[in-house]
Formats: sequence, structure tokens, C-alpha cells
Amino acid sequence: MKRTNVVELKPNKLQKKVLKEMMLLSSSVYNMANYEVRQAFFNKDKVPSFFNLQQLLQKKDDYQLLGRSYSLPRLQIYGETNSARFKLIKSKSQKKVGLPKYLKNRKTNTTIPSYLVIDGSQYGIKQTTTNIPLSRQLRKKYNIKQFKIKYNGILKWKGLQKRGQIHFKDNKFYLYQSVEIKEKIIKLTKNKAGIDLGIKRIFGIYGNNGLKKLIGSNRFFKQWKHYTNLISIEQKKLSLINRKVSVNLLKLFRKRNKWQNNLFNNLVAKLFRILNRNKISEIYIGDIKNIRKSSSKNKLSNQMINNYWSFDKLNKKIENKSEEYGIKLNKITEEYSSRTCPKCQNNDINNCNDRSFICCGCGYSGDRDIIGARNILTKGMYGSYKSIHWNEIIPLEVAI
Repeated sequence: MKRTNVVELKPNKLQKKVLKEMMLLSSSVYNMANYEVRQAFFNKDKVPSFFNLQQLLQKKDDYQLLGRSYSLPRLQIYGETNSARFKLIKSKSQKKVGLPKYLKNRKTNTTIPSYLVIDGSQYGIKQTTTNIPLSRQLRKKYNIKQFKIKYNGILKWKGLQKRGQIHFKDNKFYLYQSVEIKEKIIKLTKNKAGIDLGIKRIFGIYGNNGLKKLIGSNRFFKQWKHYTNLISIEQKKLSLINRKVSVNLLKLFRKRNKWQNNLFNNLVAKLFRILNRNKISEIYIGDIKNIRKSSSKNKLSNQMINNYWSFDKLNKKIENKSEEYGIKLNKITEEYSSRTCPKCQNNDINNCNDRSFICCGCGYSGDRDIIGARNILTKGMYGSYKSIHWNEIIPLEVAI
């Protein structure tokens, strides 16, 4: 399985200048490849493959100045993403699939700097420095023998080094090192848990070993709303002067996204520390990928689901952590799991009152998120809702 180490590069003044020029050259190589592909598509010719693009561009000045260590992997990534895009166009499974755009500012007619891609065998990371390749032409131009850059950060993952990428974000340079690590052996215990994904309280956990836990709180959503309000105020200011974007607006979006990403990282890490401590070997989690298709929710709920609560991002982090800890992950549908009584299977909508659960049929009560996690676990283990009191199996269709 693949993992990524991220470190912040600390280049000096000259190194910053070189890196920024290389990022412009990377965009130039991308734009040249894009031009060849787009022209072939419009002329209804065969779209050039990665090998053909390499043959067409390898004698270009920008390609040679950037160097083969960066130009080749940049073309490889372009070819991989472009191949998937054209397959999508041919399949006609999606109505609109746009052609790749140029990395260009249309107003100023200038190239937009792009990230750098480095072949896995071409760069090295030591304890305090990174050794990054530099083309012969660039070494001669800037009179540089070796391109070693200091960095801040910890290399969490160790394994076979793959492609690297250098990005420039928030006025800082970051190196992303992709590594291939050995897959962990799945744990062999009888302990299993159901996980109910929520919006305010992100995780409700229920285990067959007596584990009950809630992770997350309403204050996280309030913090997200604070950033959203700041964005809304900035957008209103821009609308008064007929502008759509500003440096401050982009900064606010990046700040909110970074906060949300850190929040999810911390909550998912906490989730798996709890699971590992309780020796859980298998988890069942609700598959809610179609939740956004529902139009019956109120304005606040839609705002929470479509903006604050990024299911795809959260889901990917859970998958990665499951692999890391050797815990088997199962996704199951979770219809009415938070409002169905685990004792009598009554699923009346009145069973729920915000985060509390009181069954209208038998009076059973509990926390709504814990009830949801318990029903997900039961369904995952038995394929149906099972009464723990009367030992009855009630098919899932009855509960829907």
C-alpha cells in the first residue's frame, strides 16, 4: 500500500528562484503536451500516447532546461489523467467532460506555475536535507553543483520510494514523498464494531465487546460556520465592486480547508486508537455516498452535508487507517439505522429527538448515534436486524 510523507522545504534565496523557474517550466511542458493532444482531438486524429509526446517534446528548449528527471514524470501524470478523461468521453456515461485546459492566465496571457514531479529514483531525503536533481543547463545557468535543500518535518512512513512532488502553497514549498510499504496482516480477534457516521458528532461506535464511544461535537461545526461567515462577508464585498475572487478570499478558503483536513485527521486517528485499544479486528460502517441526493432536508442540514461534511475525504482517511492498523473494513447500507429500535425494530420517525432515542413501541432509550452504530453492527454481522431480547431474526426489508 502507498503512503505519503510531507515535509516543508526551507530553500535559500537562490534555491527559491530556481524552484519557481522550474515550476514555470513544468507548466510549459504540460501546456506543450496539452496542445498536441487537443489538436489531435479536434482534428479527429489519434491522440498521442505518452511515448509519442516524449518524442515530440524532448528536443524543445523548455523540456531540456527543466530536465528529464522532471519532464518525463510530468508527461506520465498528464498521460494517465488524460487517458482516463478520454475514456470517460467515449463511454458517454457523463454528459459533460471538459478537455484539459492550459495552465495559463487568460487576462495577462502568462503561464501559471505548476507543481514539480520527480522520478522516484532521482531524489533523496536524509535527516535534515533533500537532494533534488537539477538539469545540466540549470546548474550551469545558476552555477550550482549540488541542489540540497533543508527541510522541516518527520518522515512517518518508511518503504520503497516512489514519485515525489514539490508544491508551492501559502508562500511555502512542500515536498510530498510517496512510499510503498508492506501491508499489515489483518488482526484475528472476535471483537467487531459498528460505526455510525454523523455530522455534528462524527463517529458513534458500538462494539460486541461492550465498547460504546462518541467522537466529535457541535463546536466543530460552529468553527466551520465561523470560517464560512468570513468567506460570505468577503464575497459580498467583492460583489459590490463586480469581482469574484481576491487574494483574501482564496486565503480564507485555504484556511477553512486546512482546518477541516486537520480536524478529520485528528478524529480518524482518535477513532482507530480506540479500536486498536479494544482489539477490534473488523468494523462495519454505513455507506452514505447517496446522502447528498436527498432534497427533503432543510437549509441548515443541506449546508452541513454539502459543505462542512466531506464524505469522500473522510471515507478515504478511514480506508487508509484501516489498512494501517490491519482492521478489516466493511461498508453496508444504513437505512433507518439511527431511528430503529434494537429491541423491537420499531422505526417510527418520532423515536428520535435530536441526539436522543426513545422507542414509541417499547420505551427503549439511548443515544441516537450509539443506537445507529449498534444497528449497523447487527446488520453487518447477521444481514438483518436481530432482537437481542427475543432472539428473533427480522429481515432487513421489514425495517425499511
